[in-house]
Amino acid sequence: MFKSMKYQDPQAPTQPQPPSLPIKFLTPEGCISSTKLRQFLRLSRATTDDTIRPHLNELNKQQCNEYFNSVIAPAWQQRQQVISYCQDYSQQLRNQTQEDKEEIADPSLTPQELAEKFDLRTDPYAFKTHQRKLEQQYAQCDLLDNWTRNEQTVETIIREQTIGVLNDKCSYQDWMKMFKDITRSF
Repeated sequence: MFKSMKYQDPQAPTQPQPPSLPIKFLTPEGCISSTKLRQFLRLSRATTDDTIRPHLNELNKQQCNEYFNSVIAPAWQQRQQVISYCQDYSQQLRNQTQEDKEEIADPSLTPQELAEKFDLRTDPYAFKTHQRKLEQQYAQCDLLDNWTRNEQTVETIIREQTIGVLNDKCSYQDWMKMFKDITRSF
């Protein structure tokens, strides 16, 4: 887990702290019912990237790297963890659904094997119910892919804007390279 060290300049006013990664919501159910995770992403952006300009105004240029390393990079990392977790879950669900679909669409499956697999004598609609379940899983994957893609796009835009502010207020650096170097160490 990525631990964030909070930057505390004794001469600067207390800065709003980004929210902690919501581990208890980082579940498949949390991805499907994404309200809490998306709320975390918005709040994290609001407390770090959206307020970066006033915070940098309180710092001197020598403090920029420390601020980036202790405030901005950990927030970016946590948000990326949420998005990546849900993207990975969506891909796993899609793969599982595809395997299930291919299994029941197997042309070598005889009608008798199909009837046994779904116990059509007990529930004549079991096969159709299973097909509906697969369609719902595909729909869930599409929804997950859509919201994670949207959040990833927002994240890209926010990072570009933050880097622009960092370059204006601090000296120019390759902030994305710094971020990648920081995240590799964890």
